[in-house]
Amino acid sequence: MPIITVKVIKGVVLTSDEQKRDLLKKMTDAFIGVVGDVARPYTYCIIEETPLYEWSIGGQPLPDLPFLYGPEYAEMHAKANAMMKAFIESQSGAADGDGAATAAAPENVPAGGHDEWSRRAQDIWAGST
Repeated sequence: MPIITVKVIKGVVLTSDEQKRDLLKKMTDAFIGVVGDVARPYTYCIIEETPLYEWSIGGQPLPDLPFLYGPEYAEMHAKANAMMKAFIESQSGAADGDGAATAAAPENVPAGGHDEWSRRAQDIWAGST
């Protein structure tokens, strides 16, 4: 029995009953388009609405639109992107003239943890678990 769950902030994303009904139908149809009509009678689609300010991104309760386009959130993205880039570069095998890796390891990564992270990332991108 497939269960499709859509979580939204109440009154922010889906603002009418018509939108909700349309989303329920289209989400179900998209799923059935992949697995076939045999699953239609068993496919549940649920919209879960969370009250305002009971969700957060980066610890900031939503919807705080000025936060989402402001400098604090942009700085969070920049720092996370730099950490991810350093991790990816450390996995590429790039070395300087002395054979030492040229990329610094990202923060908060335990020694020896890169191989496991890399294997998991490759599995995810390859579609296996």
